[in-house]
Amino acid sequence: MLRLVIDTNVWIRILLRGRITLPILTLWQTGQFQLITSQALLDEFENVWQRPRLSKLIDPLQAQKLYRQMRTRAEVVELQTIPPFCRDPKDQPVLATAIDGQANAIITGDDDLRADEVLRTAMAAYGVQLWGVQSLLDALTNE
Repeated sequence: MLRLVIDTNVWIRILLRGRITLPILTLWQTGQFQLITSQALLDEFENVWQRPRLSKLIDPLQAQKLYRQMRTRAEVVELQTIPPFCRDPKDQPVLATAIDGQANAIITGDDDLRADEVLRTAMAAYGVQLWGVQSLLDALTNE
């Protein structure tokens, strides 16, 4: 079973009812992959969805329900690794979560993160790939 870290930007798109991202929630809830997270990512999720511009668009009950599911159903790892250099320091926790959680991939909507070939190579040394949403959907339908 795939072990995946889902970046906060993808969870926010799910809460905004993104047609492309909604299947990820269903796939996780039906046990198609193991979600790996950390307290840092849980905190980021909680902080981001409550930003004024997003909180107007997101149902707080749905966000709180998703947060509770992540806390109870995901594997929450302790961060110990300092990940490879990346251009945006805010991406450090997602990279460390994937490494420490021995994830197969990070699912992110961050094009900058996925396009960084040096980072992709460094993460591949840990066995972690950087995927977009479509790559995940393709991988799960091809299993």
